[in-house]
Amino acid sequence: MIKTIDLFAGAGGLSYGFLMTGKYQLVAAAEINKKAQETYKINIAKDNDNFEFIDDVVGYDFSALNDRLGSSIDVVIGGPPCQGFSNANRQKNHLISMNNSLVKEFFRAIRQIKPKAFVMENVSMLESDTHRFYESYKDNDEIDALISKGYHIPKRKDILLLSKTTYEGIDMRILPESDLSVLRIPNRLTHLLNVLKKDIGNTRRLPNFLSKNTLTIKTQIESYISSATKINSELKQQLCNRLTKIKLGIEDQHPEEVIEDLDYIVGLQKLIESITEISENELIGQYEFSEEEGLRFIVNSYSVIDYVNAILGDEYIQRGDVLNAEWFGVPQERRRYIIVGIRRDIYIKKGIELVLPNTSTVKSVPTVGDAILDLVPYEVGYEPTYAPLPYIQQRDISDYALCMRNGSSFVKNHITTKTTAKAMERFKKIKQGKNFHSLSLEDKDTYSKPERTQNTIYLRLDPNKPSGTVVNVRKSMWIHPILDRAITVREAARLQSFPDSFEFNGTKDSQYQQVGNAVPPLLAKGIAALLLEY
Repeated sequence: MIKTIDLFAGAGGLSYGFLMTGKYQLVAAAEINKKAQETYKINIAKDNDNFEFIDDVVGYDFSALNDRLGSSIDVVIGGPPCQGFSNANRQKNHLISMNNSLVKEFFRAIRQIKPKAFVMENVSMLESDTHRFYESYKDNDEIDALISKGYHIPKRKDILLLSKTTYEGIDMRILPESDLSVLRIPNRLTHLLNVLKKDIGNTRRLPNFLSKNTLTIKTQIESYISSATKINSELKQQLCNRLTKIKLGIEDQHPEEVIEDLDYIVGLQKLIESITEISENELIGQYEFSEEEGLRFIVNSYSVIDYVNAILGDEYIQRGDVLNAEWFGVPQERRRYIIVGIRRDIYIKKGIELVLPNTSTVKSVPTVGDAILDLVPYEVGYEPTYAPLPYIQQRDISDYALCMRNGSSFVKNHITTKTTAKAMERFKKIKQGKNFHSLSLEDKDTYSKPERTQNTIYLRLDPNKPSGTVVNVRKSMWIHPILDRAITVREAARLQSFPDSFEFNGTKDSQYQQVGNAVPPLLAKGIAALLLEY
């Protein structure tokens, strides 16, 4: 058996596809999410008493892991997240996505283990200019050494705008070198004030937010002010004065009257967070400030894909391209960037050219109807736990559905979200293949900016076509092709090519998220089969 480890394993879609070939044995996996870990364990690691689970790859000693396993790791697979640094891709207001550094952790594992081969799966836009690393003291010498050896890692100057706003009482020129702890307020309080600021003006959301969070905000502000009295600082006192005004504003149910104080507090905390991230990531650059341009950080960057193509030097022969899950019999258009690497000595010995598929490997692509319509007779559940229902006698079940049933006698995880009256009105009006934008204006009244709603929201699936990219279909509120309800976890899993024998664990939302984040097993199986040539 080919010994394999999966980094950033999630629920185990990539691992399961490798297992489907019957040639690979998963001996270790890394996944930080506890619910996804449990799903992985009950489906993939359940029969291996010596299986090693890694909670966090950051700083992990992969050389020691390989030694414990008798230097037997043949293949490393995984899908490290990579969100990119463009404004459109920033998540949770972080200037520097820590997810990008996980790509470097993946290749650090390759260098420590030196496997015979590796597979990295990522977003289809990975090879674009969007996904970049900033120069950092942590590894800049290594990057410059690769450039000096002739590897193509061009750098460009980036200007990170940290703030166009100036803050009363604060000298923006010296702020990055100041003691930022004096200006910090608790993260939980920052989050609540940020949401409050966004909800002002929204007549539906603001009252709900205030009813749920007013007491918490008041308590947090009072606690902060109480602790701040021990610190003799004019800036600290200024923050306390503004927070006191905010507290009074929400007590009077008129937070709009303290919007300037909210802007000040929330904006300043975001600025402090950005400066802190720059420091913690040891970025190489300099701050600049002017009244016209605001506070900026000037730094060089280089693309993730150039890093990926160079970091292993000449040790591996690599090929990378965008593959579509449809090509491997998945009833879903899902484009992912796949990199396959073969250790040079093995590649030369085999003498087989490494070529990734660029067209379909199946005669026909299953449709949404092929994937899920046989599940219509089964009652859905609304709680995270679902008593498995035995299959019933049915006619005209598609070949794909029969394939998904293979190895199982039950329908599992057939759970969905309860539908509000307003959502049900929308469900009934949306036709197959249409989405939220097909509704009239009066049906969009709970959205403040309906024109900005993504095309995946309130999408009723077309039974005669493959689906679009499966994400967390609960959050997107995907609608069943012929029933007026949301897609279940099992139906989403079918669209991802998870067989019915594969059971998801955790909260309802966690199960949906695990399915949406996964690599379709049939896509993974196709890649695993390609590696077998070596």
